[in-house]
Amino acid sequence: MVGFVDETYRDGPQSLWATRMKTETMLGATQWMNRAGFRKICVTSGAAFETAVKFLRDDPWERMRLLKAGMPDSSIDVLMRSRNLFGWARYPDEVVEVLFRCLQAAGTEWIKVFDGLNCMRNIAAHFRIARNLGLKTSGMLSFSVSPVHTDEHYIDKAMELISYGVDSITLADPAGILTGARTRVLLAALKAAVPGRVPIEFIAHDCMGLAHAAHREALQAGVDTVATASAPLANGESVPSTLDILELAQKLGVPAALDADALRRTDEYFGWIAWKERRPVPERVVFDPVRYDRFIGHQIPGGMMSNFRNQLKEVGLTHRMDEVLEEASRVRAELGYPIMVTPFSQFVGVQAAFNVIQGERYKTVPEELTLYATGHYGEPAVPIDRNVLDRILAGRHCVPADPDAGFGARILENFKREQGPFRSDEDMLLHLFYGREHVEALAREKSTFSGRLSIKRPLCILIEELARDASLRTVKLEKGPLKLSLRFARPAGPDRTARGLPPE
Repeated sequence: MVGFVDETYRDGPQSLWATRMKTETMLGATQWMNRAGFRKICVTSGAAFETAVKFLRDDPWERMRLLKAGMPDSSIDVLMRSRNLFGWARYPDEVVEVLFRCLQAAGTEWIKVFDGLNCMRNIAAHFRIARNLGLKTSGMLSFSVSPVHTDEHYIDKAMELISYGVDSITLADPAGILTGARTRVLLAALKAAVPGRVPIEFIAHDCMGLAHAAHREALQAGVDTVATASAPLANGESVPSTLDILELAQKLGVPAALDADALRRTDEYFGWIAWKERRPVPERVVFDPVRYDRFIGHQIPGGMMSNFRNQLKEVGLTHRMDEVLEEASRVRAELGYPIMVTPFSQFVGVQAAFNVIQGERYKTVPEELTLYATGHYGEPAVPIDRNVLDRILAGRHCVPADPDAGFGARILENFKREQGPFRSDEDMLLHLFYGREHVEALAREKSTFSGRLSIKRPLCILIEELARDASLRTVKLEKGPLKLSLRFARPAGPDRTARGLPPE
């Protein structure tokens, strides 16, 4: 029987709505989400925590506790990005442990962890710490297309994860480039290498229109779980919709224990939210082989593409966009084929733009790329091109960094002494990740809400829309035996202007 990992609260908003889903919105669906029968529900990540604090003024710790209270029968899952955890610096084991303790106290049961280089030694301690606390873990293998991302590469990484004691392995396709044929071959290799030792989970985005074909192969290969989202937060840059993949599983004869009525009610609720907040609801992407071939070399994420266009427009070089993307393909290969996720996609993209704009390759090298070249972020799939490494280091003799060296550092006592006192470890972590200014702003401007949102029926929506039209005073609605007359009270004269309404 295949299980489902829900990504409506995490991946869906992050991929489609710039992570702008408020706690109040989330709580409106918990009764249906809890009833649906998901194996796990992923509720947050570093991006979601940061956006909650900096932009939504939602307390992310309160959010987690409220979600768990609203979904008491569900296993809560959290995504972790390597050593960055929920911030942007690289944090030592001490911080990992405090964060995991706080997440556990807030209701978390599963932690899934990925590293953008698939450098598993960066995250080995995460699994040890989680296991000691009684948390379950999934180690993520990030898929990429390159000469070095072979079956053997993923088998080696999977065996390394198993040696760390993970409870499952997740094959993840963040760029949506995993074809059905490649899914079939890769999963067969993984399952042959780790027969029955740990469950294999599967998550693939539909950016290229390949996710449904990939899921078909994953279901037939017997993966243990697949990741999906409510239909209004699915497809496009997100993962497929739960009902679509459930239907696919049923056609393939793969049993799944989900409550279809609860799923439909969840879709209905988030469809109303999308309408209410004017959020995009993408259609399923149609696969375009020409687009795929253009993308597969550089694999620049969609969000970075828009930044590129804006940057090139500012310097009058929009017409050179194709050159930048071609250069990005070359830079990516020279840097050892990093997975094109944060921060490595930025390293590749920014360097490619510099190379094209300045007309000389590696004339300007950002400091972060120098750190990457010296091994600060871990070990890439293959060594950096030697000639490029010389250009990056500009003749300097740099001792290769040992990324493990700082893992045992003790930083929290000094941080508490210099920046405290703090109300709790949760409060301390928010200060550590986002700084005092944002945390104090969160305290001042914290979002409040009175209760659970409930979906409004079409008649209520129609009345609300009519009430917004300042030119209307009386409305009569008739349908069959139903006759409804509405009269709207409107202020007159200057009061209308004061309220931002047009004069009568």
